[in-house]
Amino acid sequence: MAATGTSLLPVKENNKLRAEDFSVHDWYRFVLSYPPHLVRDYLSRFGIDGGMVVLDPFCGTGTTLVECKKLGVASIGIEANPVPCFASRVKVDWSVDPEELLHHAERVAEGAAEILEADGFDEPDELPLFTRSKPRRSLRKLSHETEKLLLANSIGPLPLHRTLVLLEVLQMMRDERFARYERLALAKALVFGISNLTFGPEVGVGRPKDDVAATLIWMRAMRAMVEDLRVVRKLKSTDAIVHLADSREALRVLQPNSVDAVITSPPYPNEKDYTRTTRLESVLLGFITKKQDLRALKQDLVRSNTRGVYKSDRDDQLVADHDEIQQIAKSIEKRRIALGKTSGFERLYARVTKLYFGGMKRHLADLRAVLRPGARLAYVVGDQASYLRVMIRTGQLLAGIADSLGYEVTGIDLFRTRLATATKEQLREEVVLLRWAGTKTRTRTLLMNQKNVYTAVIERIFQSKFKPGMRELDFEREEIVKVCNELKLEVPKNLGDLVYSFRYRAALPESIQKLAGEGETWIIRPTGRAKYRFVLVKSKPIAPNENMSTTKVPDATPGVVAKYALSDEQALLARVRYNRLVDIFTGVACYSLQNHLRTTVPNMGQVETDEIYIGVDKKGAHYVFPVQAKGGTDKLSIVQIEQDLAVCAHKFPSLICRPIAAQFMAEGVIALFEFEEGEDGPKISAEKHYKLVPPDDVTEADLEKYRQHG
Repeated sequence: MAATGTSLLPVKENNKLRAEDFSVHDWYRFVLSYPPHLVRDYLSRFGIDGGMVVLDPFCGTGTTLVECKKLGVASIGIEANPVPCFASRVKVDWSVDPEELLHHAERVAEGAAEILEADGFDEPDELPLFTRSKPRRSLRKLSHETEKLLLANSIGPLPLHRTLVLLEVLQMMRDERFARYERLALAKALVFGISNLTFGPEVGVGRPKDDVAATLIWMRAMRAMVEDLRVVRKLKSTDAIVHLADSREALRVLQPNSVDAVITSPPYPNEKDYTRTTRLESVLLGFITKKQDLRALKQDLVRSNTRGVYKSDRDDQLVADHDEIQQIAKSIEKRRIALGKTSGFERLYARVTKLYFGGMKRHLADLRAVLRPGARLAYVVGDQASYLRVMIRTGQLLAGIADSLGYEVTGIDLFRTRLATATKEQLREEVVLLRWAGTKTRTRTLLMNQKNVYTAVIERIFQSKFKPGMRELDFEREEIVKVCNELKLEVPKNLGDLVYSFRYRAALPESIQKLAGEGETWIIRPTGRAKYRFVLVKSKPIAPNENMSTTKVPDATPGVVAKYALSDEQALLARVRYNRLVDIFTGVACYSLQNHLRTTVPNMGQVETDEIYIGVDKKGAHYVFPVQAKGGTDKLSIVQIEQDLAVCAHKFPSLICRPIAAQFMAEGVIALFEFEEGEDGPKISAEKHYKLVPPDDVTEADLEKYRQHG
């Protein structure tokens, strides 16, 4: 969540700038939020200095990150909603020259004005104002599918037309140095000036605006941004990284033992749909283009409202043994029945309560591995009574969950109170304070213990079913719990991770693999929702051929991305995307359609593909390229390629499917593989190695060699 601070010019005291005297929060922010001073207070109480790293795993529009950057403290943010994630990334990037940014924005404004005038629309000088002249040309509109994603009447026809013209000019005059700042300013202008949106506190639609000076509103936002940049660029540069990711899976984007403190405000268990709050700018700026995008976004969020609940959700199982949470859920359901509430959403009130706390437990459990010994944590949360007036003491329940996971609860501070609309009660907003006391070896020990548990469980499941001569064995996820109880082992917090580990990250135990024939190996395939099958197949490892030559490609990765990129799959996907390596490798013009596509395939269950590209060749044929990426020591699996083929057959039946895999090699080399389906499964049909280098490193000798190969 973001801050309510206002943009101020700096005040000098003894010729020094004070962090509290200026703000970049107003570049874009949520309406309800915690204020910047709260972050500063806890940074001071925790004794955080410039040599430490602060994490905000629900960073929203970057309140914590901005305050850390002001004070010279390195920070990391995680945010699953693409618009606030984008806002945070821009708000912590102070590298642009403000004068050049302003000059470019003024040129864009002039270009938009020229088009509007040519179309017969004069730009109003003040707000609000009616249209001065009748349009001579038809208004620009969104496609029917895109328009359906918006809240009804959230923006008027003429304000939308002016916005689309401005977007068109921004694209025509696009300069990568300025594009992100200009788009963020437009996001703010849309929400707080151009649209009909209101906040009280839920997003709603107010009185329609017949016309607004859209470009003027945008330029006001740009000038405020420039004023802030003139100030903050004088400060010492400090690292601030923002990941678009699920906060319940922090280990996917963070390094173990890397965080000294956490200051954050997760969503509360209520009916506030955070995707509605950002829907208008998400659609108009292209972050969401269809319903599938919206569904994928919601699936990466902690379940805090009934509009984001799916049948496949399993986080509620993590709090099945938490008596107080179960009792609250029973009270909600009992009250629903007594009141005769029968709508689909009302029927989900009890379940979403359990899903919320299960998701937070999953988050806190995963977070332990990234915390350094003695790490301090502050979680801003609030009491809720949204579900049929049944009180949910969020802070107390969250503290209890943290305690059960090994955190030390050091206190619960009252932050503020607010009046509940329905009950007229004063609800507490609190800061739950935790400490992680782990040891320097805890992360490694935790992972080793987890590995041993996973191995013991998968061995027992296999051995209980295997008989000589068998080539297939079915099992279900629920069997993991039964086996853990039999072996007197702690049930894994995430049952799916146990299976995922052996499908993608690690080989099955030697005790299982030794039962395979020569040239064969055991793998695990999905066969339905929470259903799997051990299958004996020919051994076809996917590993780069070390004897292949390497092709140099001028590195087009933006400098700031290259500076902060890690060695994981996200960094690999980013480098492949920015350098158009899929186009180069396949010879087809390709465009990234979606990251981390999660979907359900018949007879297979839920699957995930790292990235989907769509392409078209010179003859007009259309292609779909599912891409699997592996960084570090992770290995590619033929099971993932089988899944990608199944996903494409199900989701894109009319396109030509060409599965791709990418793997980081030594010295920054990227190996790309293409697969085709054979009689006994997918096989590698092409392999190529690329190395991204500065343009001057591609020598005349290299070019001559490539010409000869061509």
